[in-house]
Amino acid sequence: MADIVADIEGIKPANLQFNERAKILCANYKVPLLANELTNSYVVLDENPKLCFKTMDLQNSFTQGKFSTRISRIQTEHLIKKAFALDAYKVKTILDTTGGLGHDAFILALLGQKVTVVEKNIGLCILLEEALNALPELPYFIKAKSNLTIINGDSREFLKTPQNFDVIYVDPMFNSQKKLKRSKQMEFLDSYLDEYDDPSKDFYKEHFQRLVVKKELRATTGIKDSSAISFKGSSIRYDVYLKGEK
Repeated sequence: MADIVADIEGIKPANLQFNERAKILCANYKVPLLANELTNSYVVLDENPKLCFKTMDLQNSFTQGKFSTRISRIQTEHLIKKAFALDAYKVKTILDTTGGLGHDAFILALLGQKVTVVEKNIGLCILLEEALNALPELPYFIKAKSNLTIINGDSREFLKTPQNFDVIYVDPMFNSQKKLKRSKQMEFLDSYLDEYDDPSKDFYKEHFQRLVVKKELRATTGIKDSSAISFKGSSIRYDVYLKGEK
């Protein structure tokens, strides 16, 4: 695996209770443990871990806020089920190439799919990992977590083997040029990330089985393919490309 440049400057445990967990994360992601000195970009580890950047911060919870409501309505995820062609009798292997906060990946895992989540940003990886760790020990959450593999890296490392997955998923997030109202999460990510990653064209050049790209509903397509199928919701759509689906 290629070396990953640290995007946070360290992890700060809020108190001694979180010191050991912070040390484990620091070792795993090769970033320093911070004492009182704070920098421009770091993770604070406590009951509700947060990624701090300058004067802003970002949290990621699967049991609170809008995403918890989405989880409670998991059986109404008809759009994602159609886009990924989910089958009640066959588990699909999915490569999520732009993991982010892991929301779509977790929905897919709750729906019984095997998902490899690749995110090259260390801060976001930690928020995802800690959101999973904070889940109640309920059977369906335990099963969903077992369906997820998190990798801190660049998903382009999988370009030689996309055919090993039933679905390649790309959500480059919405760096919209339109004057749309942005959520606090997206405002944070706009400032925190140097750029939004979109490896969809890279994977399109390879022999995949099914490629799913998430877009704003009215966004222009990044891939010129007249055979693409679009599944449209109220504000987003999934563009689906097929090459070698079985």
